[in-house]
Parts: sequence; structure tokens; C-alpha cells
Amino acid sequence: MKMIRFKKAVYTLPLLFGSLTHTDSVAKIQKYAQSKYNLKLPIDSFWGAPTNSLWNGGRPPYYIDSTIGDWTKQYYKNIDAHKYLTYTNYLAGDYLNDSVSNLSLEMLSKDDGVIITDERLYKYIRKTYPKLKTKASVVKITKEQPNKRSADYYNQLLDRYDYILLHPDDNTSLDLIAQIKDLSRVEVLIDERCTRNCTVRDLHYNINAQLNLPVKDRDSSITKQQTALWTNMCPREKSVFLKNGKEKLDILVNTIDELQDLYDMGIHRFKTSGRGSTLNESFAIRRFLHMAIKDERTRNTLEYFL
Repeated sequence: MKMIRFKKAVYTLPLLFGSLTHTDSVAKIQKYAQSKYNLKLPIDSFWGAPTNSLWNGGRPPYYIDSTIGDWTKQYYKNIDAHKYLTYTNYLAGDYLNDSVSNLSLEMLSKDDGVIITDERLYKYIRKTYPKLKTKASVVKITKEQPNKRSADYYNQLLDRYDYILLHPDDNTSLDLIAQIKDLSRVEVLIDERCTRNCTVRDLHYNINAQLNLPVKDRDSSITKQQTALWTNMCPREKSVFLKNGKEKLDILVNTIDELQDLYDMGIHRFKTSGRGSTLNESFAIRRFLHMAIKDERTRNTLEYFL
């Protein structure tokens, strides 16, 4: 019986500083899989960020109690996976002395890492925390190349970062991917809920960056920008709420066949989205199990712990 779908694949889940309920559930699933099936689940890392970090990006804070404190070192130790801090705020370089963000990195172990957008933060981390891995974020790639990316661009990132994310629009661009020089260090976001070729993706990231800053430092028009983005510009929202059939809804959740193509090319690192609510986290875990575990009975048994 073939239990694992992709033998060499590893996955990263959006549970770091998320719901403790789901962190505990995944720990139970890991232990049960090991004891029942002699199977170490292919979870490479958890990713996320503490609520009170100014470097947090990509999503605004959700769990107000997910902060850095005396408990954090033990919390890290209890996770049977690497930890990647999602420090993707492109304004992080303005706050390099942020005590929360720095403390969260000091407590990480060798081969844990940081997901980065701001080049100023990249240089700071390379100098201050050289043991940590660096990963170029989707936010970074979207901000720098919002419309189209080249293989040369991705290869330049690989010259500097330990790992890079593909822009989700490029997940099915096999001719482009074939020109990237080291696919073993490329990670793919497999279930992006944004629409394909979204023209305002970078504006979402701008707003999320602002919402992670101290109130006194935020753009005073941020609320108006957010309202305009969601009501007038976001293609996903228009397609759902206008209901007129004129707006194309092409969500970037990859099929198993598409992921098989990437795996066969040599991409073995996969990321699930879902940072935020417990419902989003639950979807992410189930998506991971659906992709990682081919045997349906085994998968159903492991999902029992959620």
C-alpha cells in the first residue's frame, strides 16, 4: 500500500503563533502516525509571526494572545518541525530595533529561519542571526515583480536566499520553471485563495503592512484605501458579490495533477496558506493531509484528530 503521495515532498503549515488547538492537534496526528503506521509525517516547518511583532507581514495579526514571552522557548521546543518567522512587512527595515521581533529570532534554533520581503531586513538578519535560514517571500516577489517574473529574476534571488517562493501565478508556468537553476530550493504555495493574474495583489500587501505598524505611524488614509480595495477593485470580491457573471473567478488552488508536474520537475517543497482564523488553519491542515497522504483510509483516520 502506497501511503505517501509524493515520497520526497515536504510541507510547511501556517500554525506558528496560531491557534494552540491546531498546534496540539497536529502534534497528536504526528505522534499517532508514528506509533500506528511508523510514519513520520513530512512536515518540514510551521510558519507565522507573533501578534506584537512590527516585522509581521502578509496578513494582519489575528490571535491577540500570540505574543512573545517567557513561554515562547518552550513553545518552540514543543513543535516537532522547523520554525519560520513570517517577517514579510516591506517596511520592517524602518523598525530593525523592534524588541519583540529580535527576541523571537534569538530563541530560534539552527536551521530555523525567516521569510523576508525587505532587503534591509535581509541584510540585518544575515549579519545579526547568521545561523538562520532565509526565504524570499511571495510578498517580496509580488512587490518587486507584480506583473511578470523571469527565470533570471528567480535565479538572482537563489544566489542570495536559502529558499525562494514562486509567485502563485507561476505555479503552472512549466517552461519558466524549467529555467530556474536549483528547484530543490524553490517552494510552492499550493492553495492561494487569490485570483490568477490579480492586478491589485500588491495593494493588499501594502494595506496589511500598514495594519501591522503602530497606529501613530500608519498612513492616515489606510481605512479608506482598504474599503476601496475590497469594494471596488478586488476581483475575487467582485466576482462573489456582484453575481453578474462578468467577473472571472480563477482561484489559484492547484490540482494534484499540477502539483505532480512540479514534483516531477524537482520541486519538493510545498506550502499551505491559511494563517488567520481557526477555520483557515483547519482547511490548511486538511489540504496538507489530502496532498501528502494518498491512502484515503489513513488520511481519514488522521483527520479524526482535528
